[in-house]
Amino acid sequence: MKRIGLIILSLLMTVCATQAQTANDSVRIKLQTTAGADIAIDGDWSSTNIMYTKVATGQHNVTVRYGSLFEKNYPIEVSTTGNTEFSFLIEGEANISSMPKATIIMDGIPQGLTPQTLKIVGTHNIKIKGDEKEYFDISDQITINPFEKKDFSYTLKKRPPRLYGMVIANYTGCNAFGATLALCRNWGAYLRIANAGGEFGQDEGYPKPYYKDGYYGTGIYKKKNQTYATVTAGVMKRCHKYLFAYVGAGYGEFGQTYEQIIDTDNEEPNYSTERCISGAKGVAGDIGIIVKYKALLLQVGYASILTGKFGDTKWHHDPYIGLGISIHKNKKRN
Repeated sequence: MKRIGLIILSLLMTVCATQAQTANDSVRIKLQTTAGADIAIDGDWSSTNIMYTKVATGQHNVTVRYGSLFEKNYPIEVSTTGNTEFSFLIEGEANISSMPKATIIMDGIPQGLTPQTLKIVGTHNIKIKGDEKEYFDISDQITINPFEKKDFSYTLKKRPPRLYGMVIANYTGCNAFGATLALCRNWGAYLRIANAGGEFGQDEGYPKPYYKDGYYGTGIYKKKNQTYATVTAGVMKRCHKYLFAYVGAGYGEFGQTYEQIIDTDNEEPNYSTERCISGAKGVAGDIGIIVKYKALLLQVGYASILTGKFGDTKWHHDPYIGLGISIHKNKKRN
């Protein structure tokens, strides 16, 4: 009986020692593969691409599988003093570039600016997003198999410029006030009107064509108000994001009025003392530029009356400036 007890005690001690040795020889390890792939150790599959498990020391077999496209076995050695984290990445490379530079958004998550190499595997939705005011976005779906390398190049298409309406008040050098109305995208048209008031007339032959020291004619004259009116229209071109140029033609008239203050007998005249004795009337040309800053417009131009000259006028030229605003429908860019 005593011998049987000793045998049982010996067996219990052996089992405990074996269990203690087994516990000492077990190691907790981490296995990882690329997102979307499956991983297993010794046939035990994980439900995610990252696996934590406790295994005995020694040789083990790790399997990585990606659908029906890829499956490979990797032997590993586990020890109590060695590596406990094992990585088996099977990703490929997507080299993405664009013209101009733009932001890469993959599956809704920004990845940075092009050019860039993304280490991925599988099918992904990407968007190439540039300056929303200047370019349309590009959406695409790309597929990268395990260890595959592919190049993707995109050219963003420019958005057409907004259609701008322009209203500008301008001032001409001969004391004329006017307005410019325009409509332009890449190309457009404009209409400009300017007027200085006064009644246009032409008094040929009086006073006599003699000019000396600021006086005109046989008596003593001085300059009076000018009469001026132009209507021009033409084409407009958007030369830059902030610069528009235009050229046009139309009708214009200019007259210079003189007033006689002393007659030839040194007496005040007893007749109409104003004469429009020089000027031009006929075809007018117009050229200028408009600079845009936000909604503010600055206009600089030059107008000429090219025909119908009389008196001592050659051709009449006048610079003008203007200030106005632009109007456009502010659509949200998607």
